[in-house]
Amino acid sequence: MDCKTQSLERLTCYGAAGHAIQSTILSKMKNRIHTASGIFPRFWGQATPRGRGMMILLVIVLLLAFATGEAVLYRVSYFLALIVVGSYVCVRLKLWRLDMRMQNKSYVMQVGNVLKEPVYVRNNSPLPTGWVEIMQMSNMPGNVSGIATALGARGHEQLEMDTFCHARGVYTIGPLVARTSDPLGLFKVQIIQGSPIKVMVQPPIVALPYFRLPVAERLGEESIRYRSQTRTPHVATVREYIHGDSLNQIHWLSTAKSGQLMSKEFDSGGTGDVWVVLDLERKIQQSQGTERTDEYAVAIAASLAHLALTEEHSVGLIAHGDHEYLLPLKGGSQQMSRILETLTLSKTEGDDALAGVLVENARQFGRSASLLVVTSSTATGWISVLRELRSRGLNIVVVLVDPASFGGKQALDEVVMKLVSVGIPAYVVHRGDPLTYALSQPITLNDLPVFTRYSKPEQIPACAIQ
Repeated sequence: MDCKTQSLERLTCYGAAGHAIQSTILSKMKNRIHTASGIFPRFWGQATPRGRGMMILLVIVLLLAFATGEAVLYRVSYFLALIVVGSYVCVRLKLWRLDMRMQNKSYVMQVGNVLKEPVYVRNNSPLPTGWVEIMQMSNMPGNVSGIATALGARGHEQLEMDTFCHARGVYTIGPLVARTSDPLGLFKVQIIQGSPIKVMVQPPIVALPYFRLPVAERLGEESIRYRSQTRTPHVATVREYIHGDSLNQIHWLSTAKSGQLMSKEFDSGGTGDVWVVLDLERKIQQSQGTERTDEYAVAIAASLAHLALTEEHSVGLIAHGDHEYLLPLKGGSQQMSRILETLTLSKTEGDDALAGVLVENARQFGRSASLLVVTSSTATGWISVLRELRSRGLNIVVVLVDPASFGGKQALDEVVMKLVSVGIPAYVVHRGDPLTYALSQPITLNDLPVFTRYSKPEQIPACAIQ
């Protein structure tokens, strides 16, 4: 291994330090980059504290030379001036004809993946660059990555930048920044080059082999008062006409017998429909470092939707965040793509509480639907809404992301206790839990700390017995 390979280092900064570096670069560059036309200055440089000190010393020596006329002071001032000018010319020549570029393509990644982006660097100058740090400007949270390299005269190299995908969303990576300084550290110079590329970071899909989707029940010949959301060749039953039913949905034989309009109710091909309701209310979210409750909730929603689609169910999605997202019931891989895109773009900026979201969308849930609710809410008002929906024949499962494990002050004990007591299966996911394990078994009363504490036999002292 040669000296150059040994000296090559990868510089990846995460957390607060990475954000600080990134903010500094962006703040210094934002007034110099002409984003509208894509034209920006090639060079940007500044004197370091050592360089400013050297220039102040040069001015002082010159003033003393003029005041005293001493030849030695003139010689010292000439020497200092030579150092300052030579250092500036040297650092400018290092990046004089440096070209950098990335592949002009977009990427689709998942949270937790590492994007490996090739960067091509070429030195078109007859002079070597010395050590140069190549960095990627990015608005992706938690990352500023860079590589230190040195190029010889007319040299070129292909580097690989690693960017860790912390959170879902659509981000830009680029342009590229090259930074260097002179050997004495008097000046720092950097250039910006290239066009940004788009990176879409989707929520991860986790296999859930032990999770069982609820099976929708049919309550015999009881009349169905809710219009089915899908049309298939399978007729489940006949119900009273509801305003808005199409004419070809009317069952004329039953209409003639009963003397009133009757409509055919279709099932979903015997498989049942699955609705995923994701709670994106702003005030219920908590975070611990780069881990957030909404990221867990979105990953759970994506994994549940994928499981339902794999089992050939029709799946719909409801989420109230920065917008009111509603994806109608559909099946297949295209529906999964729509769900992933919606979850990627959604933001936890909603003001609607879960109870209101459920009430507002109650008419969306057909007779054969199963309801999967994903939330971090510690309120209990929405549980009564779920009980009402369950009385209509819906099968309901709730997945709770524990906000207390992310630094929140309120725990989920009361919520889980009420859900279990009314017979609604509940799963609890804590920070750091593998989803495959956390969604393998619903919570029972024996799993609750409160129940365990009060279920222990009470020890009564002998002196208290009368």
